[in-house]
Amino acid sequence: MANPPKPWKAEYAKSARSSCKTCKNTIDKEKLRLGKMVQATQFDGFMPMWNHIDCILKKANQIKSFDDVEGIELLRWEDQQKIRKYVEGGGPQNNPAPALMECGVEVSQTSRATCRRCNQKISKGEVRISTKPDGRGAKGLAWHHASCFMESSPTTQVEKLSGWDSLSASDQAAVHALVKKAPSSTKGGKKVELQVDKEPLQQLTSKGGAKRKRADTSDQNTKFTKTESNALSEKSANKLVHEQTNASELESQLEAQTRELWALKDDLKKHVTTVELREMLEANGQDSTGSELDLRDRCADGMLFGALGRCPLCSGCLRYSGGMYRCHGYLSAWSKCSYSTTEPERVEGKWKIPEETSNQYLCKWFKSQKAKKPVRILPPPSSSTSGCQAVNGLSQSSKGEKLGDLKVAIAGVPKKSMKLLSRIY
Repeated sequence: MANPPKPWKAEYAKSARSSCKTCKNTIDKEKLRLGKMVQATQFDGFMPMWNHIDCILKKANQIKSFDDVEGIELLRWEDQQKIRKYVEGGGPQNNPAPALMECGVEVSQTSRATCRRCNQKISKGEVRISTKPDGRGAKGLAWHHASCFMESSPTTQVEKLSGWDSLSASDQAAVHALVKKAPSSTKGGKKVELQVDKEPLQQLTSKGGAKRKRADTSDQNTKFTKTESNALSEKSANKLVHEQTNASELESQLEAQTRELWALKDDLKKHVTTVELREMLEANGQDSTGSELDLRDRCADGMLFGALGRCPLCSGCLRYSGGMYRCHGYLSAWSKCSYSTTEPERVEGKWKIPEETSNQYLCKWFKSQKAKKPVRILPPPSSSTSGCQAVNGLSQSSKGEKLGDLKVAIAGVPKKSMKLLSRIY
């Protein structure tokens, strides 16, 4: 079975053939999409279940960590910050309620409808709320359980929903109870915390006299320990401030680099065709296969930082992914190359353009490019990626061993069978 990848995958849609698993609408080409990685049923591996990014960020507790998203460093800086804000905030922040004119409430007449939030059937006679999906290709209404709808849109005024007056008094009371449920639970939680905090305060005040006497006798003994702890705390605070400044500087450098890369990609999208992108990659000895987005990424990387050298193990082409450059070639007819590095070799000299090109943008850029290219700044590796690198290193070392060096030990076998085994070997 294949090694499990990161839980999520982020990319810009390479075509308009995929559909969102949440809202069931089409994901347009070059729109940001998030894929939940699940075990594939037709092959040994994992496959993404694509969703609009807005459909995922409307839900709570979806992305646990910023490092759980594969390909996030290749996104635009604004999209990276959107996901980072979701992770640091612990979920959706101030989700706007759907327009009241597009929502309706009624009692379900059948049991055929399915809730779009929990994917469970809505039973006959149960109160359900409908919304009109937005976007191209939206068909029909999206039904929700009343409880599921109020969890996602707690600020909705249910009295203004179409069909509210047609509900019975008992159904209206049940919906009102769902509206009041969320804020009451939070207030109750705060009250419990206050009551718990008051009890130890009362115990402290009742025993305050005895504690003061003990504290007076031990003041002199604790002066030296306090000074030592203060010195240690100052050192740790200075170290923390230094790390924070370094992290902020690295983040600002990554932001400037990402914006420069995407400005170049946007120019390539406007002025350079797919055929010209392939010709430019072939002129520089780079891999020219893949979609238009992949070609654009490789051209932008080479134009800014220089053409990449070949893999030292299999002489394959390197590609940037996951915060490092990886080889996608083959060591032999049966094994893939697992070479990866954060310091790839670059070809000296300028980035080449096709000799017979008539593209004015490429000719103008070629004349203005600098001979000395900067070094690409890579994001700091996370704990998960470092663990994967260690596993890859162990697997590479095991693959390098020869079969002739293998030793076999057999115990508890008669001498006759041992003679047969020795003949076989």
